[in-house]
Amino acid sequence: MDLNKETAKRLWIQQFGNKQRAVDFTGREIMKAAYNDRNSKFGWNIDHILPQSHGGKTVDYNLICCHILTNDEKANKFPCFIANSKKFEIQKKQKHYEIVLKSQCKNKNLNKTINFLDSTQGLRFWKQCKSHNSNVFVGYVKIKVKISNVSTQLLEQFESFLMELFNSKSIFVEDYSRDEEAFIYRDYYNKKGFIFFTIIDYKVSQKKFVDNLLNNCITLNTYRNYFINNTDFKNIQIVCGMECYKNSFEMSLYSKKDILEKEGCFMDNVSLAIDELVKINTSADEELKNVVEYEWYPYEYIWKGLEKNLSKLIYIE
Repeated sequence: MDLNKETAKRLWIQQFGNKQRAVDFTGREIMKAAYNDRNSKFGWNIDHILPQSHGGKTVDYNLICCHILTNDEKANKFPCFIANSKKFEIQKKQKHYEIVLKSQCKNKNLNKTINFLDSTQGLRFWKQCKSHNSNVFVGYVKIKVKISNVSTQLLEQFESFLMELFNSKSIFVEDYSRDEEAFIYRDYYNKKGFIFFTIIDYKVSQKKFVDNLLNNCITLNTYRNYFINNTDFKNIQIVCGMECYKNSFEMSLYSKKDILEKEGCFMDNVSLAIDELVKINTSADEELKNVVEYEWYPYEYIWKGLEKNLSKLIYIE
């Protein structure tokens, strides 16, 4: 699949960070500078994990950077395909799809089902359950919206936009204590015409996932001016941060309450800010290396190609 270079570069950074060389999921070497170059042995492009012919969407979580030969071999095959002489299977994982090496599929399925009515199996599994006393990180995004005319239709539209952009489907509306599994909390503070959204991301165990969270914030920041110029939104401010917990049990106990109660550091005249943990775990660390250290950093980046295209469009109800 051919995308504009800016989008392809963003996906590369999301999946490989600042590396100039990488290896795709089949083991083929690719180079950042060789995007869509069929004359290079390191040429690469973007492929849909779940093919479009099978309902796959053109969204970040369904796109993967891979060698051009890998893309050609995979094509629209589903669920199994062979690439670089290896067998792969496309498997559904919760709300998205992943590419899994067939040998890994077999190993995972060996102990997939445990019969807890068999005391031997149950106790064997119990002995395998061990605590993991390593630090656990949780990412979050807080969005402060100033609106001149509170419109349920506009708020639901914005809410749906956030759900798709951040790949979160659960929402809190007003009484957030009713749904313990929700990932997005919405609270209407009509004092001064402000509305707050909070998005919690538990999938930040690797730097590439933190990059993905920040890239989504940059995307929202790019759409910001379009929304302000074409809707009743008067201002939109975004903060992106991370919380660290000693272990997964502590994270399960406290993270949602901690994050939902955070006010967020919304700086005057700053549309996007990030905290120290986001900074050091993304490419922002290099970009902000000369900035005096604070707990929060202004990071008002946008996707220039997207902004240029948005500026040409008019708002359509």
